[in-house]
Amino acid sequence: MQEVQMRKTIPIGSFRFINKVWLAVVFFIIVITIGLGLWVSIQTKEIFNISINDEYLGSTSTPDIVKNWVDAEKLEFEMQFPDVQYSSSKIEITPQRKFMGKINDDKVLKEIAELFSIEASGYKLLVEGKVVGTVKNKQIAQKALTTIESMYDPKNLKQEVMTLSYKNKQESKTELKSIKIVESIAFEKVTVDPSELLTENQLLRVLRGSNEKNIIYQVKAGDCISCLAQKFNISQKDILANNPWIKNDFIGIGDELDLTVNRALLSVRTEEISNETVSIPNGVQVTYDESMRRGTSKVINPGKPGLKKITINTIKVNGELVDEVLVGAEVIIKPIEKQIVQGSKVIPGIGTGSFGWPIVKPQITSEYGKRWGRQHEGIDTVSTNRNIFAADSGKVIYAAKNSGYGNHIIIDHQNGYQTLYAHLSKINVKRGDLIEKGDVIGIMGNTGRSTGVHLHFEVEKNNKQQNPMKFLD
Repeated sequence: MQEVQMRKTIPIGSFRFINKVWLAVVFFIIVITIGLGLWVSIQTKEIFNISINDEYLGSTSTPDIVKNWVDAEKLEFEMQFPDVQYSSSKIEITPQRKFMGKINDDKVLKEIAELFSIEASGYKLLVEGKVVGTVKNKQIAQKALTTIESMYDPKNLKQEVMTLSYKNKQESKTELKSIKIVESIAFEKVTVDPSELLTENQLLRVLRGSNEKNIIYQVKAGDCISCLAQKFNISQKDILANNPWIKNDFIGIGDELDLTVNRALLSVRTEEISNETVSIPNGVQVTYDESMRRGTSKVINPGKPGLKKITINTIKVNGELVDEVLVGAEVIIKPIEKQIVQGSKVIPGIGTGSFGWPIVKPQITSEYGKRWGRQHEGIDTVSTNRNIFAADSGKVIYAAKNSGYGNHIIIDHQNGYQTLYAHLSKINVKRGDLIEKGDVIGIMGNTGRSTGVHLHFEVEKNNKQQNPMKFLD
């Protein structure tokens, strides 16, 4: 009873108050939670993370900003380089919902502009393993190579370019058997800056160009045109064409020569079959009459050339003949010999009209004729035997020295012909001497405007220069 009396009685109203407080706290928490959730939801937005070549750049508010920029760049490239295949930097766009996500469209576009690149796909053309150019496709290179080949098709060559081996041909028909580029050709697929791609015409200019460097040579003692041609593997024609100032093949110590050879980058080999009708020279039958003065003659029968059909197989490289084989011949008309009676009566000091070589075992170093704008009035010859012989009987009308020909002799054969022998080291005759054909008249030398020991030999007929090769036995 005493314990019961000691307990305090809690009013029912107090419980009701406590419950209201708890309800208020719970309600407040719920309101705060809902409000916070709404705020977080409002602050969470979808952003687009941008990476280029696996490098993160930042985030944008919409993917279209990047897509439109890239599409514009590609469109500009396609308009500038139509039909060119290309590849571009890899751009990844990853969407993400992120609380308080930061976006910066301008910054991302600026960085893309710095890192984004477009590269063209193309093919390198290699000649003998060396790159000569890059094109957008193989077809362009093949067309350029075909154009180079067609330049040496006989039907496309100008007449003056074609090699004519038989000067006495009367008609000719040529068939092309094969044509090809000698050098090895290969392609390599690459990606390059589009500005490096060549058009067909640009590639053609490269292929037609030269791969040689200029060679300037200073003439030394003992040099001559033929010697330098052999030493530098260049034709005498090219030496004279490169150096138009050379006159009569005269070069002096200290002269500078351009010995550059413009060899083409590509060599085109052609094989041709020619069917030609050519004349057959008629021979000459000579009889002698002791009652006629030596050097005079008369024609009994003029004779007549013959005709034959020949078939020739020729190999050319860049239009220049490198091999020629006669594969067939058929005589159509036989030639008729020319019959001549020649006088054999000897009169001292008067030429026979028949010229012999002025040196023994001659080697011709420069021929007669108009070559590349200049006239060489005689022939240049050399021999291990230095003796100079009279080409025919006659009278010495000049035996002295001048600056051009050096020591030289002129013989008047008193039949309309005169001969000249130049650059002698020694003269064995004097003006007024009557000499016979084969007499030793001097010694080969290097006097006058000459850079090597040789004989310069000229023939005149009725005061007009002649080709000595027409008269030498």
